[in-house]
Amino acid sequence: MRKILFIAIALLLLGALLPQINHNYPGYLVIGFGGAVNKGYEMNLWFAIVALVAILLALFLLVWLARSLFRAVRGSVDRLRFGRQRIARRRLTSGLVEFMEGNWSRARRQLLKSAPRSEAPLINYLAAARSAFELGFREEANELLAKAEACGEDTRLAVALSQARMQLQDKHYEQCIASLKRAKQLEPRHPALLQLLRQAYYSLGDWSSLRELLPELEKSANIRDEELQQLELEVYQHQLVEAASRNDSEKLQKVWHGLNGRWQRNIGLRSQYARLLHQIGDDTEAEKHLRWLLNREWDPKLAELYGCLTGADASAQVSNAEGWLKEYGESADLLTCLGRLSMRNELWGKAQQYFEKSLLLRQDPVTSAELARLFQALGEKEKAARLFQEGLMQSVKDLPQLPMPSQDKPLLGVHA
Repeated sequence: MRKILFIAIALLLLGALLPQINHNYPGYLVIGFGGAVNKGYEMNLWFAIVALVAILLALFLLVWLARSLFRAVRGSVDRLRFGRQRIARRRLTSGLVEFMEGNWSRARRQLLKSAPRSEAPLINYLAAARSAFELGFREEANELLAKAEACGEDTRLAVALSQARMQLQDKHYEQCIASLKRAKQLEPRHPALLQLLRQAYYSLGDWSSLRELLPELEKSANIRDEELQQLELEVYQHQLVEAASRNDSEKLQKVWHGLNGRWQRNIGLRSQYARLLHQIGDDTEAEKHLRWLLNREWDPKLAELYGCLTGADASAQVSNAEGWLKEYGESADLLTCLGRLSMRNELWGKAQQYFEKSLLLRQDPVTSAELARLFQALGEKEKAARLFQEGLMQSVKDLPQLPMPSQDKPLLGVHA
């Protein structure tokens, strides 16, 4: 604008001075052509100069007008094009906000509207697919996932993970695992992929596959140490139970020996292993593990179980239990254990003493039954009957208070 104003002022000054200059310095310009003397144009010099300047100014104005028109047209096109993109971005943002808030219907509508002009259509289709899935439109969700995958080669992993999450939520665990295995070929150590595999295997109860996955989870899945240890413990517990359910001691021992030393020293896991060995009838092996456990940490329940085992050496079992009696002191469970082991060694007097001491410490129907059947075998019927009665009353608790008949009164309602 300043340039135009400056040029206009200069032209006005030149126009004002031109008559004076022409009067003081007259001259003319002859333009000849063709080589002939009489062929040409003759004009005032200053007029020729003014005409030349006017032509140049006209050309300048034409160029300026053309450029201005071009800029205006291009600006309109850009405003039209980028305006649509801005609208698409606003809809994408709005759709994602609705998506995060769980407003699936509005999120789906906004995301699908902005998808054709979106700068990142993959995000639109993935979020819209999830929204459609949450609304129960399974077929539409699959179609949108297909559109997302068509956005480019680098979308396959994101699409596979989205599909796997939907399958996992629908409890289609086999399909979910198949999708994740295909995705695993693209990115074997992807943390989200490994976590989804973990959830699918866990839900399906595929403990063998989950055990194979544990090293990868430890390296790449961003899982806390406490959570990983709990998962490992659950996997090993289920594998032991699964092996024991087949009533196969060799299979159970194979699973146990496949654990590393840290887990074999785990008190809870080793206790479970010993119980399972006893459950399938391998008391000899169970006795070794229970002895190992009780030598390191006292557990009344394990002591009670130890008394139920038929080990390879019954007298050695009594010696072991008597050693624990000296180390840990008298307890009802340990005394009952010693009573049973004494009976296994046919030490009837010692068995009676241990059972009676146990009952002095704690009234227990199981111990009462053990002592009762010992008295029964020894021919002391009255003592056995009394203990059976006591044991029965100990096992049944919280009986309501009811009136009882008297022995010196006849029973009403009873006909002879």
